[in-house]
Amino acid sequence: MAVLAVVSSSCKKEYDDNSLAPLDLAFAPIPVTVTNASFFERYYIVVATAPSGAFSINFSIPADKGKIKEISRVAVGGSGLNNVQVGAPTVLYNYNGLTGSSAGATPIPGNGSNTVTFSSTLAAYTTYRTRVGTGVAPTSPTVSVTPQSPNQIEFYFLITLEDGTTIIPPRVLVRVV
Repeated sequence: MAVLAVVSSSCKKEYDDNSLAPLDLAFAPIPVTVTNASFFERYYIVVATAPSGAFSINFSIPADKGKIKEISRVAVGGSGLNNVQVGAPTVLYNYNGLTGSSAGATPIPGNGSNTVTFSSTLAAYTTYRTRVGTGVAPTSPTVSVTPQSPNQIEFYFLITLEDGTTIIPPRVLVRVV
């Protein structure tokens, strides 16, 4: 037993494939912050007032990491992370409304700096939800009857920098109050 204990504890895992070791830090090479977040509860949270309330999400990257060209794709819901990467244009929040080979997303342009703002309303989200259905956009844009578990709409973004680098920041929640 003693020999087995010594032999098994002397093994060391090699991480030569550039994957994260179990205790390595996992910092993004270009961190994205939401500068107007009302709350931070593992994810950034901005607030929108029902029934039609406007909201905006202000993204920022460090000034030495480049300039933001645009928000290329926006998606919502439980499958939003997949949709923002490879989803059909028709399920995107910023879908251009066209069909066939012209279908795509309408980019939200940056301002030539390290910041960009996404703005929308709960009324626009309601229109989107009607178009795509509750399978894609499951969260109701109404105030929750249980204040301890508010309705929060999950938004996912694909941000493109001027040098062509793309970033998918952590999801941002829009809390309906």
